Amino acid sequence: MSRNQLVQYCHSQYALKEGQCPDCPNKEQGLCASKNCSTCFYDMFFCGKERSFNCICSTYSYVCRYIYQYSSEIIYLLRLIKSIFTGEHKLENLNIMSIGCGPCSEAFAIELFCNEIKYEGNISYCGFDLNPIWEEVHSFVTDNLSFSASIITEDCFQYVESKQDFIYPNILIFNYLFSDIAVKGNLNQFITDVVEKIIDKMPAKSIIIVNDINHYMSRDYYKVLISKSNIKNNITQASLSFSGYQYGDRYSYNNAFFYLKEDSLKKLISLYDTRTLCTSAQLLMLKRSNKE
Repeated sequence: MSRNQLVQYCHSQYALKEGQCPDCPNKEQGLCASKNCSTCFYDMFFCGKERSFNCICSTYSYVCRYIYQYSSEIIYLLRLIKSIFTGEHKLENLNIMSIGCGPCSEAFAIELFCNEIKYEGNISYCGFDLNPIWEEVHSFVTDNLSFSASIITEDCFQYVESKQDFIYPNILIFNYLFSDIAVKGNLNQFITDVVEKIIDKMPAKSIIIVNDINHYMSRDYYKVLISKSNIKNNITQASLSFSGYQYGDRYSYNNAFFYLKEDSLKKLISLYDTRTLCTSAQLLMLKRSNKE
């Protein structure tokens, strides 16, 4: 299973360091005080615009800590809309675009789900992420997924506009991106751009998925995406959440899916504080057609 293989790879790379990372660019700032980059994660996620992923060890630790949770959250959602992939009018092929893909946890969710339902159509995945620090993880992802995958380190809007023959996706995913932009950028402008430059041009019977922290910082922008998408598209939407703030429909279960031996899971938890529960708020949008 390629998700477990990625975690094994990242663990082996992270284990190469002795003590704290000798080359960590954050050590002089006193931010390399934890055994698993947790101090850096807190600073990146909650302490303003200055920090992003700038140390390769943090990418390894991030995978080991979060990829099971984030991919499981997507699996839960895909299972709810299983008929779109298996019914009489199913999507014959999956052309997936993920913006701000990071470690591509949604790609592993799609791989696991499609294996589960024995999906027989063609699957292609294109991730966009501007940060080159993910290069080693991305190389592993593209080499080990069971379907065609590519990662592009360019601005997604500029890339789309520069390709005359660009084929717009029928599945568009934002996995823990809105919360990042809300802290470090202009989320209103991003939503405008993604609607006008991508969603408006996606084919009928397309799927848009937003999966993010259950927090007003990102969740309250979901309605902005719905409103702007509805201007030129016929959209049906559903809202879901696992825990915390009561947003949309609540899942009955929130355990992450591991498919690991118990001792392996215990080791991951002890080393990386691996997340075992799903906690996100989700927006699912179905683009039925363009408006005339």
